[in-house]
Amino acid sequence: MTTSGLLAALILGSFFHLDMGPAMTKPVTDVPVSWSGPVSGDLITPRTAWWTLFREPVLDRCVEEAFRNNRNLEQALARVEQARAVLGETRSQQSPEVNLQVEAARARVIEGANGSSNPTNTNDVLGAVSYEADLWSKLRKATTAAKLQLLSSEAARDTVRLSLAGQVAKAYFSLRGQDQQLQIAQETLQTRKEALALRKLLYEKGRTSELDYRQDQSETAVAAVKVRQMENAVARSEHALLVLMGRNPQEQVANQVTRGVSLDALPQPPEIPPGLPSQLLERRPDIRQSEQDYLAALAKIGEAKAAQFPTLSLTGLFGSASPELEDLFTGPTAWELAGKLLAPLVDGGKRKSRVKKAEAAARESLGIYDQTVRTAFQETLDALVGNTKAQEILTLQTEQEKAQSRAYELAKAKYEGGYASHLDLLDAQRQLFQVQLDLEGSRTDRLNAVVDLCLALGGGWDTASADQTPKAQAPKP
Repeated sequence: MTTSGLLAALILGSFFHLDMGPAMTKPVTDVPVSWSGPVSGDLITPRTAWWTLFREPVLDRCVEEAFRNNRNLEQALARVEQARAVLGETRSQQSPEVNLQVEAARARVIEGANGSSNPTNTNDVLGAVSYEADLWSKLRKATTAAKLQLLSSEAARDTVRLSLAGQVAKAYFSLRGQDQQLQIAQETLQTRKEALALRKLLYEKGRTSELDYRQDQSETAVAAVKVRQMENAVARSEHALLVLMGRNPQEQVANQVTRGVSLDALPQPPEIPPGLPSQLLERRPDIRQSEQDYLAALAKIGEAKAAQFPTLSLTGLFGSASPELEDLFTGPTAWELAGKLLAPLVDGGKRKSRVKKAEAAARESLGIYDQTVRTAFQETLDALVGNTKAQEILTLQTEQEKAQSRAYELAKAKYEGGYASHLDLLDAQRQLFQVQLDLEGSRTDRLNAVVDLCLALGGGWDTASADQTPKAQAPKP
């Protein structure tokens, strides 16, 4: 075969690709059709801004501010940009590279022992083109892996966003619950201070015992301690929320967190629809990240296998050459075209080891994906149970608070009528105080349980009337 024929064959071969490596198949995991109960008559669709389920404008603003200013989210966004740049760099390897080559030379050839010749000048301006033919899809697999890693970094960013929104929501609800507990403690302290002042006056006049006076004094101190404890808790929660929102907690006066309505004035959290489909779980960004990592690992196997085969490189020079510099751009055209086939012979098993490494990495990624899915199901089941029990506890403690309030009123009336002891009154006061604090804690727990469920599902949910949207497909029996 002539040189031109071989070169033509090499150029023609550069347009054909042989795909290497395993098939790019998504991992499959068996999941139930729904979490509990039959699928409802309503269609259940994802809600991206899941925190708006709570219909609290102040919370919405806190989350939006956190998205703008949080440093962890900034880092995740920067990693996405890095992955996008890597993709651009990797993709560029599939395109020809063009460079400008400028040469100027002066030479003289000596003819014989005493002879000489006139010096000659050579001036070249050439465009140098180089291109690696992707015969075995090595470059294409590398580009595919880079694309998948970009998707993985985007999913990781979404994980940070989801987690950040959850932290902000739980911090806000905890802060508002502690605000209420602090208010209860302050009101209780004020009431006990007034009672203590009256008790002291009666004691000094000899109309009550020292025991009753000291008991009131002790209960007043208990309320004062609780006020300090709640002030500390409120300050810590507020500082934590400020950091999540990207503010400086040291500037407390300027950066105080805006309060919305009290937790008991918030609209009730949405009920979990019956037959909540398990497909909602597939929206979880950590699952998407694990899936993209696995597919990227498969692509890297193909890249490593393709590296075991010969590499075809094409180079070309096109331009003009002239002995005189002033004629450089009007001189004769010069060109050169070459093809190079580089085949590995002996590398000590390096390329085979790279393939084994890539295959092991893919198995690791598959294991991580499977474990991520299992963990996601566990978290969702835990969140479902936690949400149900939090609602039941809130209902029971609401009834308990009503009963204890009535018990305190009765104890107070009996004490004032001389039918109950001072100790009975203090005991009723103490129990009511604790029940009121517990009730506010249960309100916070109920809202945080809904947040946990939203996080477990990768977001919230909406229900749409079946009359307005197409019917959902019936689940498999």
